[in-house]
Amino acid sequence: MQVALVTQNADLELDLRPRAEAEALSRVGFDVTLVGGTRNPARLREITPAEVRIAWYPMPDEAGSAVGQMREQAVAFTRTARTLIRLARRTGVDVIHASNPPDNAWLLIPLLRGVQGRAPRFVFDQHDVAPVLIAEKYGSAFPMRALAAAARSLERRSFVAADLVVFANAEYERRAADEGLLRSDCVVAPNGWSLPDAPTRSDWRDGATHLIAYVGAINEQDCLDHLVEAIALLPERDDVRVCVAGDGAARLPAERLTHELGIAGSFRWLGWVRDRREIASLVRSADVCVAPELDSPFNRLASFVKLVEYMSAGAATVAHRLAQNERLCADTVAYADDMSDVGLALAISRVLADRGQAEELGAAARERFQSRLQWSTAGEPALVAAYTGAFRGSVHSRDHLALNGAGQAVA
Repeated sequence: MQVALVTQNADLELDLRPRAEAEALSRVGFDVTLVGGTRNPARLREITPAEVRIAWYPMPDEAGSAVGQMREQAVAFTRTARTLIRLARRTGVDVIHASNPPDNAWLLIPLLRGVQGRAPRFVFDQHDVAPVLIAEKYGSAFPMRALAAAARSLERRSFVAADLVVFANAEYERRAADEGLLRSDCVVAPNGWSLPDAPTRSDWRDGATHLIAYVGAINEQDCLDHLVEAIALLPERDDVRVCVAGDGAARLPAERLTHELGIAGSFRWLGWVRDRREIASLVRSADVCVAPELDSPFNRLASFVKLVEYMSAGAATVAHRLAQNERLCADTVAYADDMSDVGLALAISRVLADRGQAEELGAAARERFQSRLQWSTAGEPALVAAYTGAFRGSVHSRDHLALNGAGQAVA
């Protein structure tokens, strides 16, 4: 059974979830092809299991504005469609498994029906709630209201078209049920990515006594500017190094803010770090890792990958008391007393001052990750069980596809 696992808005090299899903499904006998963009195809091939095929295209140029992002997504969709057409002609496509956002992959179903004479089944993998995210990023002024309305329509059509819905957390499932969106079977397969073992390194500190780390995307909803404001209030700010591993549309404003507040010298901006051993070394070397997201409609729904990765490495972590953070981490992180920059600064300072507490938090977080959160024990079994129940034996077999050249990659 040929599964095309499609990602349009993230580099396949950096997006862990599609690769983990592809490996899990391939391991139990599905023929899986990753379809999406990358800027480093050689590295993507190196880190992807050999049994998973890759049908890649060059990533479109990144855009910062709403109009620019619509243009970027249009280019990605066109390249995805062309890649899937080639795949359908070579091997056939039995299932389109579409990672969101955007929520437009259901449009590919009739396209492939015309190419291969049969419609593929459709799996909607909701990584983020796109309509809520768009409203949070761009506000409610016209024409953003029209964009948000279009996003809601695309999301609803994705649920209608789906034979199976895969949610990244239980809150997404609850919202979909409450809003009457669900039309099919569904499963929650949460992210549970483990950072690899890596040695700690003193050079991350660059001579400072305290090391604070942030790892992840830097967009409006990630609230890195809030972390910058909190660092400016730390009593220890003159002896702190803050290493930021990540990138996004809100990075440059956050960098400018460090200059305005006179703390630019305390920050080291690493950009996207592609070597996960480097990320692991940074997280394991840090005295405190921070998830600074504030309360908002989107952040009430989302579970943050950075928290899971911090926990996997046994890092002492500071975050705000969001409902999803508490469900994910329970009492294994230090929560700020409130949503203010002062509250976040005080929480960071308390952990920096009490190394015993930091070690206890880190040990508890790692134990919780290993027992309840890691992909191999939580997300992967749920995904495999859902696929096996929904699709096993329903269409063409592995042997049939192999006779039609399924071993060939599409470039």
